Amino acid sequence: MNTHIRTIPRRDIPELGDYERRRDAIRASAITARQLHRVALGPNIILSFENRETLTYQVLEMVRAERIVKEPEIRHEIDTYSELLPAPDELSATMLIEFPEKGERDVRLVELLGLDSHLRVELDGAGSAPATFDRRQIDVERLSSVQFVRFCMTQAQVAALRAGTKLTIISDHPHYPHASVIPAALTKALVADLDDVASMEV
Repeated sequence: MNTHIRTIPRRDIPELGDYERRRDAIRASAITARQLHRVALGPNIILSFENRETLTYQVLEMVRAERIVKEPEIRHEIDTYSELLPAPDELSATMLIEFPEKGERDVRLVELLGLDSHLRVELDGAGSAPATFDRRQIDVERLSSVQFVRFCMTQAQVAALRAGTKLTIISDHPHYPHASVIPAALTKALVADLDDVASMEV
């Protein structure tokens, strides 16, 4: 899926005790970033776009929760979450499919099979970027309620994004036809994310 080898810098993961002391401030910043990067697609799907800050925070919280101190295990967490970093020409998101009632959830996740062929980002005046799903999460019997998706863009689309074009998330799945315009503040943040990831070492 994601073939680039950018990675969350090891220096961004402080020693556990240091993180504990700084956690409140880091957590507040990460929560703000996460809220800015979320967009609802209809009543039952949330897309949470990932960037360096959101993924670094997940590594930090995993290290804290599991009390991980051994370097190989820290590196494993870094490698795991680095897979979700966007490349400089793509958007990367965690997609959450939420149906509160188990009975409805079991039915709807079967109905939503094939969503990977029906999801895209439309860039006003610059065409569309279809979603690419992590094939490791595709089940032949039902859709997993958590998916990692990417929207790979052409250079013209990246330029349009930088120019502030309107972005719309669209699902044309027959069982879930919905569209949501991405707020301008999020579009601006996504451009900053592209700049940040482009500056990272490979």
